[in-house]
Amino acid sequence: MAVLSKLLLHMLLFLLSFSVILPVVVFYSWNKPFSMVFTLFHGENSIKSWADTLNDQRLAKAKQYLATINETLLPGYIGETELAVVIVTVNRTNQDYDKSGYILQTIAATHKMFVQDKIFPKKIMMICNVDVFPQNYTEVVKLKSRIPVIQRYGLSSLPITFDFKRRFLYGTKIYPNSYYKETVDYMYCLETAHSLRPKYVLMIEDDSIPRSNALEIIHHKLQYLKRKSTSTLNAEFAYIKLFYPPKWQGYGFELARVSEILCIGCIGGSTLVAINLMMCKSRSNFIRVAYFLYGAWLFVLVVLTIGRPNVLEFFSSSKHFYTLRPTPGCCTPAMLFSSKFIPQVINFLETHYKDLHTDLALHTFIKQTGIPAYQIEPNLFYHIGMYTSLSSKTHKSAEEFIFDDSQ
Repeated sequence: MAVLSKLLLHMLLFLLSFSVILPVVVFYSWNKPFSMVFTLFHGENSIKSWADTLNDQRLAKAKQYLATINETLLPGYIGETELAVVIVTVNRTNQDYDKSGYILQTIAATHKMFVQDKIFPKKIMMICNVDVFPQNYTEVVKLKSRIPVIQRYGLSSLPITFDFKRRFLYGTKIYPNSYYKETVDYMYCLETAHSLRPKYVLMIEDDSIPRSNALEIIHHKLQYLKRKSTSTLNAEFAYIKLFYPPKWQGYGFELARVSEILCIGCIGGSTLVAINLMMCKSRSNFIRVAYFLYGAWLFVLVVLTIGRPNVLEFFSSSKHFYTLRPTPGCCTPAMLFSSKFIPQVINFLETHYKDLHTDLALHTFIKQTGIPAYQIEPNLFYHIGMYTSLSSKTHKSAEEFIFDDSQ
């Protein structure tokens, strides 16, 4: 009879934990993009409308902020610059892209991060205008008196230089396709920023916005690399990706992600075994194994329901929780380059800009040279470019552009 009552108690604990935890997890996840239940509660049209509303709110805040800045807010740099922050931008002909105000949001968020940062005392921020007709890019022209602007096809407000042998490449205005120009634009902005002799160059595309503490976390990770240089982590690196699409950050069959799931399962199993020992004090190995398997299953179910991109957000609560992992091929919304390897990167892109898109060319560079490169998790930047600049008829999945940028 005593054995039966204990079994009933164990079954009751299993049922209670499942019936309480699962509804709580679903309630938490129903409004979280990339959770298992998000699309069950939100239709495609409502998601797009939500993303558009968030964009309009960010744009209104950006315009309000930019109206308050003046020429005195940006500190100059003396001697050796530690960090150059570069926003790469080109005027858009896509009407949806244009009215979305991505460049204004990027400039406002980056500028705010820049002036509030105390970690990098010697730094410079600039807008790299790569439009063929820079005078027609009104959003950037209006800000020239307040933020330094360098121009591929015009006069620049900073003493930049580049290798003279690339003058014809950088002067070319007509390309067979937009991808060729996109890579050469990137080369130009990276090389000219490098000419100011910073230790690092932060390259930001014009539809990306940073977390408010992005520079603090970058500095922390740079110091971490210097302290923890090992066979898997090298203090020297070509670049660090600061954004990777959340839709590709989910759990999959890659070894690292499978190991992650197994670790979560072990934590869940061990937690329930510990609870069993404290509450029921069962000495039965069968009961302990049952608790372990149930706990492992329950914890894995919880994180799969929430979705890995949302699990990663818990780690953004402290700079100590951010991790560096080997870099994937995609993408380039925000990249931190080490000045030491920028000349090699530029030379490689010059050779391959006709063969590969910018992100794939950069990935090929590290594969061929063996120079380390990393990706930071969670993301330090948000991608806001739902409407692509290459087509006026399509937009990316709106689910990617629903996020809280107040952090």
